[in-house]
Amino acid sequence: MRNNKDYFIVDCEAHVMPWEFRKHISYYPGSQYFSKPAESPTGKWWYTNPITKERREKPTDWTLQGLIEAMNQAGIDVACMLRESFLPLSYNGVPCSTNYHTIEAMEKYPDRIIGCSNVGPHLNRGVQNAIKELEILHKEYGFKCTKIYSPEDGGPFNHPDMFPFYEKCVELEIPVFFHTGFAVGGHMEYCHPILLDNICLTFPELKVVAYHFGWPQTDTLNAIAWKHRNVSISMSGLLGPWFYAPVKLAHVVGSVMNVLGTSERLIFGTDWPASPADLSVQAVLNLEVPEELQQGWGYPPITDEDRANMFGLNLAKMLHIEVPEKYTK
Repeated sequence: MRNNKDYFIVDCEAHVMPWEFRKHISYYPGSQYFSKPAESPTGKWWYTNPITKERREKPTDWTLQGLIEAMNQAGIDVACMLRESFLPLSYNGVPCSTNYHTIEAMEKYPDRIIGCSNVGPHLNRGVQNAIKELEILHKEYGFKCTKIYSPEDGGPFNHPDMFPFYEKCVELEIPVFFHTGFAVGGHMEYCHPILLDNICLTFPELKVVAYHFGWPQTDTLNAIAWKHRNVSISMSGLLGPWFYAPVKLAHVVGSVMNVLGTSERLIFGTDWPASPADLSVQAVLNLEVPEELQQGWGYPPITDEDRANMFGLNLAKMLHIEVPEKYTK
């Protein structure tokens, strides 16, 4: 029986949004989404068993300690932690958290937390300003990756004004994590996976990780990843809800492996606390492709090597993270 101790697990997406900071914008109506998550569509979907209707409490205070506890419970070794902006919630006044929250986390838990910078919204603040902060965080504080969240920005992530940012990421060898597909708030058209095509045509050396399987445009993202070998597909955000839909998950993962012919570009992630860490891990541990899907859809079976790749080895290689020897034998 497989368990989380059999694998080196790296989470590509975990968030921090502590109430102690966020309370300063709590008077804005939009901030109530995070204060009362059980009343939101996301709170119901991500944390509710669709069959039994059993609902788990979704954290309202997204703290570092809460993340560490969730990681320990799930067996996650390392997490790429990032701040959340959601600047439109305060009418572009104050973000929900800052990159300094991540700096503090890295200092307190250097072996558990990897800095993933979020210097957006890039177009709204000015791309050159975003580049300046990017350089500070990555050169002076050791951040290893950065995130693009376009739904809250002034245009799509393939906007020509963004190209100097990607050029800088290539120069500094910074992998770029893109929010793709569905977006709770903001413009979904700004983060459609097809928009990655001209970015990758222009920057074939840019290391790209597309969050959330690109859902609901999963086939489009698969085609982009087939065309561009610098594109990896993140599983974050969907593993929690699809823990309750294992055949759906088998279809999505099987389709990726059918198109790409490998598990070496699948990246584990939780999107904590939007999706439960323990259920996300268990979904991958439980992942199997039934014989009828192998025969009828051409999906390969899932091996322990595939799980090891997805869980952490792929991202560890990309971010130059040292993998403990016990996981490399």
